[in-house]
Amino acid sequence: MFYVYVYKDPRPTKNQQAVYVGKGSGDRAYIHWTQRVKHNKGFGAFLALLRREKLEPIIEIVKDQLEEPEAFYEEMKLIEIYGRRDLGKGTLFNLTDGGEGFVNVIRTEEWRENIRKALSTEEQITRNMIASKERWANKEYKEKTIAAIRKALKDPEVIARREAGKAAFIHTEAFRQTMSKATSKMWQNPSYVEKVTQAQKEVQGTDEARSRKSEASVATWADSTVRDKRTDGIKRSRTTAVSRQKTSEQSKAQWADPEYAAKQTANNKEIANRDEVKAAKKAAAKALWADPEWRAKMLAARKKRIDTIPTN
Repeated sequence: MFYVYVYKDPRPTKNQQAVYVGKGSGDRAYIHWTQRVKHNKGFGAFLALLRREKLEPIIEIVKDQLEEPEAFYEEMKLIEIYGRRDLGKGTLFNLTDGGEGFVNVIRTEEWRENIRKALSTEEQITRNMIASKERWANKEYKEKTIAAIRKALKDPEVIARREAGKAAFIHTEAFRQTMSKATSKMWQNPSYVEKVTQAQKEVQGTDEARSRKSEASVATWADSTVRDKRTDGIKRSRTTAVSRQKTSEQSKAQWADPEYAAKQTANNKEIANRDEVKAAKKAAAKALWADPEWRAKMLAARKKRIDTIPTN
């Protein structure tokens, strides 16, 4: 029996892109990694690069328990989908179209459509999900991958490529609309909401996460440009009629709750009775009365109130 395998790039910025497709039996899928590749310089150079970076390729058995003709068919189908580098059509280092080296075979639109359907079947999607879960269930793989991602995200070259990609694609209005629709659709799924919410609580509730967020916040607010921009944005957002109306409604709703009102009243009294608060209020009052304009205004208002009191 035979199987079809795919080598994938483990580097974080490559999103596990396929780099080689093969067909074999026994330990054929792993020989490329354990032994030197002699007849494919590009693939050999790629594996050598991974060794220098102390990484290992992701080797995925896509389909097994196949008769040889079936294996050839699956191999050719995947090479067609991923595309060959030497022909400028994709990411694979393969030098043939598979199927024992048949090259320059004309593919009809019907052929391509059959391949697309085969890769989008429930069986294929499930297989990919299972393979991904199995990899991430491996503690060593998970820790190694996460560490590699964090390291890569600090690399100036990686940062530059990511920013260039954002400028060319992510920052477009079409992309924003697409992501907005996709996100809205996902958050309408109660199962997804529950799963993501729980995951966020678990991750963000750790001491490590709190420490990272605190350090990031301090570093961000230390930047005067960012601080001024955020402060201005907060002020503007809080002074709009919509914002004031929203704040008022929220406050009324909270104070309509007897338990909340009692708790807040007791809390306010406790704060007002603190010595430091009394001292601060006294100092503030003195400062106000030291202002001639404010003093005159307050005395005039007081006299006006006294004059309105009826005399017997």
